[in-house]
Amino acid sequence: ATIAGFVCIFLKDKMAVAVAVGVFCAILLAIAIYIFVFIYQHLKQTKHDFIGHATFVKYETEKDGKNILYEVYRQIQSKQLVMTELDYAFKWTGSKPPIITSHLQKTDGKIYQGSKEIYDHVKLILKKPLVYNETGTIHFNAKLDDYDDISKPYVEFKVEVPVDIVHFRIILKNKSSDFCQSATIKRRNIFNQTGNVEYETLQSIPFNTDCKSYEYHLLTPEVGYFYRIEWVK
Repeated sequence: ATIAGFVCIFLKDKMAVAVAVGVFCAILLAIAIYIFVFIYQHLKQTKHDFIGHATFVKYETEKDGKNILYEVYRQIQSKQLVMTELDYAFKWTGSKPPIITSHLQKTDGKIYQGSKEIYDHVKLILKKPLVYNETGTIHFNAKLDDYDDISKPYVEFKVEVPVDIVHFRIILKNKSSDFCQSATIKRRNIFNQTGNVEYETLQSIPFNTDCKSYEYHLLTPEVGYFYRIEWVK
């Protein structure tokens, strides 16, 4: 409407039209710059690339106790302008490398090794990028082979961004019908990586003998901790 008004008034004066259009474009540019600076400053204040709403963790052994499925679904909300990929951190304590796949993302299957104290990670590439504040679901799937029986009996989840719930489900099909020992929920500070690492015990989880499983809902866990469910192998 503004441009049309200028054209109608100054149609016979090309210089006036050029000045009017230039002023209008300058105003649009100033508004665009202001919006960009506002968004940039807001993103700088955001501590995390994303936040979590819900995480579902499943660890399931076959009857032989050697073949294991480890699967995680995470519902997240992007805090980036455009989110195209996510580094998923994990640590397998067995000797044979896991086979990594995902039902919802693309992955090259490569495991990027961390040090002994730091988690490894894989890259999950989103098929549809998430824009700021958009939610999406992340899926991580690992087939594990504990053929030499050296893996440690625990599942650990690193809470470095806010999350509403972490649901642990540990299914141990290899356990005998008379097995009934409880598991424990523990945690330790993320920054406590070396030396004598101490875990704080939070509570005990009974074993469901009918389903041969442990199940626990970790609600609004404090950020900055590793949370672990540990059982007797």
